[in-house]
Amino acid sequence: MQYILSFLLGYFIGSFPVAYILVKQNAQLDIRKAGSGNIGARNAFDVTGSTLIGASVLIIDLLKGASAVWIGKILFGQEFWIVSIGGVGAVLGHNYSPWMKFKGGRGLSTTAGAMILIGWIYVVIWLLLYFIINKFLKQIHISTLIATIIAPLLITIAPEPLISSLLLTEIDRINLMYLCIIFGLLILIRHYEPIVEIFRTKRNSS
Repeated sequence: MQYILSFLLGYFIGSFPVAYILVKQNAQLDIRKAGSGNIGARNAFDVTGSTLIGASVLIIDLLKGASAVWIGKILFGQEFWIVSIGGVGAVLGHNYSPWMKFKGGRGLSTTAGAMILIGWIYVVIWLLLYFIINKFLKQIHISTLIATIIAPLLITIAPEPLISSLLLTEIDRINLMYLCIIFGLLILIRHYEPIVEIFRTKRNSS
């Protein structure tokens, strides 16, 4: 029951379509029909041209993931998977919001918010990989794909004492790896369409 309640709480928190609300209120636009159609921070910035709106969406989406984990810890205890399932619920709520006919964002910010409280080293590794890869490829979605695949592998092969000392909490590395894979799959599923479109465009232009 604690797992179910933690998941439902996370899903409810994550489901609030922040980008849709802020863009609608400030620019009178339906973000689902503008830009990439993604209900997230980057598209909110792209369609409004407002750094404030883009940054606000980013921060609130981060807080959705973090608050799902934090409130879950308070209500349901510290057990790793009870807490983590709340974060997973938040990402699913963000990606497939019932208020948006089960459309949503791509889950990056909400995942980062959850992982900052569960295992922040994953966020650091992912960001480093992303910026290094994107520096060479200059392609956001492909860089996201590669960073999301490699990050759990680095956590798996990194020395145990290093991971433990950086996390500052007792988390089984295998459990952390499995959680990173789950989050990674949720992110990759939502990036499938833009990545396919990139390769289709390249093939048609060659």
